[in-house]
Amino acid sequence: MGVWESQSIDKNFDEIAKEIEKMRELTTSKFKKLEESTGLAKIQHLTSLKLAEFKVRRSEHRDGWYNDKPILRVEWNSYDIDKLVQQGGLLNGVNYKENWHYTYVFFDENKNDGLEKMIGFINAIADTDKDIHIKNVEKVKSNKETETRVFDLLKQVGIRNSYYGYKTGRSRNTTELYYNFTSEIRKQIPTQYSENRLEELKKSLIDQIKKIWNDELYKMKQERVKKEKEEKEKEYNKMLALLLAKYDLELTDSWSELNEAIIDRNKYLRLAHSLEMNRNDWTEGYSHAECGLNSFTTESDLDRKIYNDISSYMFDKWDGDGRVFRDCEYNYDVIYGIAANEDPQLYKDYQTVQQHLEL
Repeated sequence: MGVWESQSIDKNFDEIAKEIEKMRELTTSKFKKLEESTGLAKIQHLTSLKLAEFKVRRSEHRDGWYNDKPILRVEWNSYDIDKLVQQGGLLNGVNYKENWHYTYVFFDENKNDGLEKMIGFINAIADTDKDIHIKNVEKVKSNKETETRVFDLLKQVGIRNSYYGYKTGRSRNTTELYYNFTSEIRKQIPTQYSENRLEELKKSLIDQIKKIWNDELYKMKQERVKKEKEEKEKEYNKMLALLLAKYDLELTDSWSELNEAIIDRNKYLRLAHSLEMNRNDWTEGYSHAECGLNSFTTESDLDRKIYNDISSYMFDKWDGDGRVFRDCEYNYDVIYGIAANEDPQLYKDYQTVQQHLEL
């Protein structure tokens, strides 16, 4: 009957609905006939993967009024994904605020729980994309067949996709050139979609997450080490000042000068120190040991035994290896022990100085 002014609104809308249904049936019928006659299937458009929306970055989270803590943040732009996250049980322990379009975890230098939870979240999102991905792969396969048949059909009716002409106005010879319509047609047929697209997206996001996590933990470690070093330096400087005063040295003197003052107070300590230096560096032969022995006064039977043992390795048994002063009978560990027994506090101060000199 059609739409008439004299009819009711409901009646007119019913007529419009009937006409739309007729158009749908007619269009569908024509497509079916086209497919049957040419083998052409309708172009299928791809559905975007949810994971394609996701981005990863380092950010800051306000924890209290003034304490901003660094976070690893994964974000998106869709309320549909918010709904999926809220109702799908995908959070897996990561932090989330309703409809804020992102999740986050705090960095932790001592454990990787946050990293593992965020990776688990990405895997959960990827699982929801599997059906879409499979259908996209099927659509691309169908679209590629359609593309091939479209160009075969054009070829059959005599439409060429190329011609011979001059490439530029200055060209002297003709060459094969391609019509623009081929690329324009291909632009309208989605065929660029990898069978590994979902895995590639997931891997890319997880790799970014791991990199940001590791970079931040490296910075945290560097800052911690720097702070510990500064605190230790303050402690050592305070200790240096106390020891300098204790051994009647100037406050401007260094740890090396303090070391010399301490070993000068005990002949066993000086000798042991010299022997250990030679064990660590014998590029100039036994010069360090010789220097220590030259300043060593023999005042007892023990002193003579020490002197004879050490000197034998310098003059009779020297084979170019300073480790002999580690392995001989009166080696530096033995002589350190003698010094420690004679003056425990002096030896303790010596050890403190050595710890700083090794930094």
